[in-house]
Amino acid sequence: MLNWNPAQYLKFGGERTQVVRDLVHRLSERLDNEQVRRIMDLGSGPGNSTAVLAEAWPQAEITGLDASPTMLEAARAAYPHLRFLAGDIPTWAASATALYDLVFSNSTLQWVPGHTELLPRLLQRVAPGGALGFQIPGNGSAAACRLPRELAALPAWREYFGPGKVTERWTGQMTDFYDLLAPHAAAVEIWETEYFMVVAGVEAIVEWYMGSGLPQYLNALPDDAARARFREQYREGLRAAYPVRRDGRVLFPFKRQFVIARPAAG
Repeated sequence: MLNWNPAQYLKFGGERTQVVRDLVHRLSERLDNEQVRRIMDLGSGPGNSTAVLAEAWPQAEITGLDASPTMLEAARAAYPHLRFLAGDIPTWAASATALYDLVFSNSTLQWVPGHTELLPRLLQRVAPGGALGFQIPGNGSAAACRLPRELAALPAWREYFGPGKVTERWTGQMTDFYDLLAPHAAAVEIWETEYFMVVAGVEAIVEWYMGSGLPQYLNALPDDAARARFREQYREGLRAAYPVRRDGRVLFPFKRQFVIARPAAG
């Protein structure tokens, strides 16, 4: 189970929100913006994505949905004028009946299982003329994301990482999104963008992942001493993978995968 810390997540709020802005910009080019009246933001987290949606479509009724109590508390405190509900995405997709002009999700669906059933169901929640738009990280094979898995598999650590200790991320391909959505869609648009963040050093990369997937590895360990050792080994692996540039900084590449699907008529 992932434990979300809103303050940690928002240490890189600008970088995390830029991805939202880029997807929203593309969606605004595809939609009849005056007709966007209802929006669902799935996995709304601390509300930064919901706020960007509200800026782009101020006339719309916007709802954020999230399963994390800490994220919901932060979102409601930061954006009291917006609506946030507690719930998980598969349950919402299977039980919701209302249609939305935009069903949106940012950096969430990689943690949700069952894409074969889920993605067509999400598209079914889109009103005619609307869109399903989402983004997930595409960096599962990058060192920063791969290293915790490799460490957890080592003899020194594997006893702590039995079944269910770590939430597995989506490991499919971009083409899978097309194959799952195309039979139900009028059009599917998919693309990747690699963002290069300039950071002071590898400790910034550690802090980035402390806001997402790394804490679940640390929480599986028996004590603070073990957590400190695991984190130091992770840091050492990052130093080898992300060399210091001539100016003393580190480049942190981060690939993002984007999908926009339009529902089929009728």
